[in-house]
Amino acid sequence: MKPISCLVCSGTYGPSTLLGLLRCASCGYVTADVALSREDLEALYGSKYFAGEEYKDYIAERRLIEKHFRLRLKTLLQHVPDTRTKCLFEIGCAYGFFLCIARDHFESVAGIDISRAAATYASENLKLKVTAGDFSEYEFQANPDVICLWDTIEHLQRPDLYIEKAASHMPPGGVIALTTGDISSLVARWRGPRWRQIHPPTHLHYFSKATLTRLLEKYGFRIRYCGYDGMFRSVDSMAYMILVLRRQRPSLYKALQRTGLLSWDLYLNLYDILFVIAERHR
Repeated sequence: MKPISCLVCSGTYGPSTLLGLLRCASCGYVTADVALSREDLEALYGSKYFAGEEYKDYIAERRLIEKHFRLRLKTLLQHVPDTRTKCLFEIGCAYGFFLCIARDHFESVAGIDISRAAATYASENLKLKVTAGDFSEYEFQANPDVICLWDTIEHLQRPDLYIEKAASHMPPGGVIALTTGDISSLVARWRGPRWRQIHPPTHLHYFSKATLTRLLEKYGFRIRYCGYDGMFRSVDSMAYMILVLRRQRPSLYKALQRTGLLSWDLYLNLYDILFVIAERHR
């Protein structure tokens, strides 16, 4: 169920200037005016989500996705000492591509994703310890030292309860790392309702640096790093998302594909995706 008070500060939700969203009058946290059931979420994140609905073809872009994850891992490793003695757990691990590159640096890695198709691929094809299900119901065999949520917290029904559970299973000094859109960024404020991160019901939560920091501090974390995350993107996939998914112009997309103009990659950082690493201190 959607909480009736702000999950960051327990304040009162009021209308937002962005249609379909609510804003806390006290702290400014923004959330979609949507309540989803477990069944709704499982339906949203089926195999088609990763192959045509949100991504053009997630598996086909593994090389590019892993290239990006290596940059995130490099930053994470700067804030986690002695990683070969530590256990890492990823919430929302999708097809396991981050875990696949991280397992060479940690004693053990494991993860969970609500998409059964994605979790099955990670388990069977990549031989990873990945479970299909809801993290709120997950039972740890061993408590993790590091928990990652890459582009995940905005999708959750109750991100506050996920952070609370993560904190309760981590030792002091444990690290949580996450990325999510920054609704207070220049790009988000400039684009308004057209900001690419605003698309409920898959994106339900819209944090700023201030509200995300406050949520993490609420459950005993202290921020150690806060930056902005860029991304390697396939120009072909970008064209697909804009022309096919948003503009419904598949014929134009196919015409551009035939020219060969879409067959390259780029690194793009609009400084609207927060990358936060926090340490549990209590």
